[in-house]
Parts: sequence; structure tokens; C-alpha cells
Amino acid sequence: MFKKIVCAVDGSRHALRAAEVASELAAKVGAKLIFLTVAKPIKMTEDVKRYMAAEHLTGSPQYVLDELTEQILDEAKACAHRCGVAKAVTEVKTGSPARTIVAFADSAGADLLVLGSRGLGDLEGMFLGSVSHKVTSLAKCTCMTVK
Repeated sequence: MFKKIVCAVDGSRHALRAAEVASELAAKVGAKLIFLTVAKPIKMTEDVKRYMAAEHLTGSPQYVLDELTEQILDEAKACAHRCGVAKAVTEVKTGSPARTIVAFADSAGADLLVLGSRGLGDLEGMFLGSVSHKVTSLAKCTCMTVK
């Protein structure tokens, strides 16, 4: 049936539900399970630089994103473990969510892509359509949208 499942997660309630469904399915059919999260790169604006200087912070604001990303993937892996998946793989990519998810699924050779019907989205999603809609339109493999 399915040999490689990619599940996109973003920390939303729907994404966690998608992780549960993907994990249950992967455990039942013995498929490889890959959790993917897509982050937008943080731009170092002048306002951010001034704030960091005023607060005597060094480095990059990327560490906040890294901690959140790690938490999202840890939740997904814990879900997979509870469902009996021996080993779930995690991946982090940056870019436009829908196109990045589709490109990753293609390159990974996924035969099923699972994602939540609603994510954390932003204003862009309201005007341009949801990520789940774009992914199902662009993907070459079977897609499952979980509510």
C-alpha cells in the first residue's frame, strides 16, 4: 500500500491530528514515516537589530525558531512512538510552505503526503488559499488532509 509517508507539521491542532493519523497508518502498514516542518526564514530588520542591541543580545533570532521547530517535531515523534512506529525521521526546511512540502515529498519519494486541513497560517493564507489546498493541487503523490 504505502511505503513512505511524509507528514507536514506546524504545531497547530490540525497538524497534531495529522501526525496521529499518519503514525497510526505507518504503524499498520509498516511504512517509513517522515515528519516535515517548514519554517520561514527570519529577516534581520533594523528594528530587530535595535531591539537586540538595547537588550544586549548577541547572535541571531533564529534560536527562537529552532526551539519552536524542535518542540513541534518532538511532539510528532512522541505521537509516532505512542502509535508503535519504531523510528520516525524528522526534517526541517525553509521556504514557502506549500511548494517546499511538495518539493520535499517529491525528492523523498513519498507515496502519501499527510497534513492538517488548517495550520498556523497567516494573512497570506487568507488571500492566496490554504497550504493544504495548494499542496493537494501541486503534489504528484496521494494526499490526505486531516481535520
